[in-house]
Amino acid sequence: MAERPANAGQSLGFVAPLGELVWTLAALERRLALGLSVALSEESTTMDQWRILETLDRLDSPTMGELAEATGMANASLSRTVDSLEDAASAFRLPTMTDRRRITVHLSDLGQQRLERTREIVAAWERTIENRLGADALAALLGAADTATRALDGTGTEL
Repeated sequence: MAERPANAGQSLGFVAPLGELVWTLAALERRLALGLSVALSEESTTMDQWRILETLDRLDSPTMGELAEATGMANASLSRTVDSLEDAASAFRLPTMTDRRRITVHLSDLGQQRLERTREIVAAWERTIENRLGADALAALLGAADTATRALDGTGTEL
């Protein structure tokens, strides 16, 4: 297990507290993403593939544009990732009935099975994180993140 740097958890002396918050959240995101990536590798799945599989399961045959908007992925990255899911028979593309130039993306039966296995892996990873942080700290972190996201999106009233 890697050792924590000597200054881990200590302030870096930012003048602006929100600047330090951005720094801290970015470091937290990197650590969580690394752990989740390692967990997902058990199913030979990347975080982007998992995100697309989840989105395909939630949306009804989205177009590539709708999938890009829902996942926040750039078109080139999205196309490469959907290509890899097609290569693994987890997803497939079809033209729309009304406009053959528009392409929709669909979750295959194999993709649904892969998603179910991936969800089990993600749930186990989440339990590990909850055990490390504690249920109260995790709930507080998720609540604060939700409040801040909604406030910054203009859908909440507090920040």
